[in-house]
Amino acid sequence: MELNKEQIKKIDSFLEAIGVEYIDIRFEMVDHIASEIEDNVEDIDSFFKEDGFQTTFIKFMLSKKESLLQKYRAQEKNLNLFFIKSFCKSIVKTLLTPITLTTSLFLIFITTKLGHTYFKELSIFFITLTFLMHINTSIKINVFMKKYHEIKFISFYMILISMLSLLIMIFPGFIHVFVEGNYSTAALNKSLFTLLVTGIVHLNFYHKSKIVIQRFKHLIQ
Repeated sequence: MELNKEQIKKIDSFLEAIGVEYIDIRFEMVDHIASEIEDNVEDIDSFFKEDGFQTTFIKFMLSKKESLLQKYRAQEKNLNLFFIKSFCKSIVKTLLTPITLTTSLFLIFITTKLGHTYFKELSIFFITLTFLMHINTSIKINVFMKKYHEIKFISFYMILISMLSLLIMIFPGFIHVFVEGNYSTAALNKSLFTLLVTGIVHLNFYHKSKIVIQRFKHLIQ
């Protein structure tokens, strides 16, 4: 017999109360505990029937409190490495999607054919798009963080976007090129590279955020 949403919410609330902060870690723990209860408890309704601290569910969860916290701390330490690996795989997957691949090849083709003649105009165009996408992504992350601040993957993307800000400002030589006006084909290529990286990160975050909202919506409503 599967647990209903109210019973799953009770598991989630207990974990949150004992200090399991991040929803993405908590979700996995909730799923594991729910499966354990479904496999081992015959009368699930009685198991969750409220009777103060005499509730079988409360006793069961309290007996697992220390092991659950140890598991949470271990997962939290390993999560950053997991996100890095997952992000790299997602970037490759995003890059190879038809729309991303076609757009990237088109921009590279335009740069190759027109870059020597219109390097100033194309540089301005690329850097403007980069800034617009970066601002858009930053706003989305801030909005997402206000609503779902307990999700670990958001803090990962906050760091990533901060690093991306440095790339936008330093790598194309923003001041050297766009303030002092020292345009060149090299600066154009750097601007294109920064645009592509920003676009891929933006698409990756957008895709991931939709998955997170769908996956955790019964826990973060």
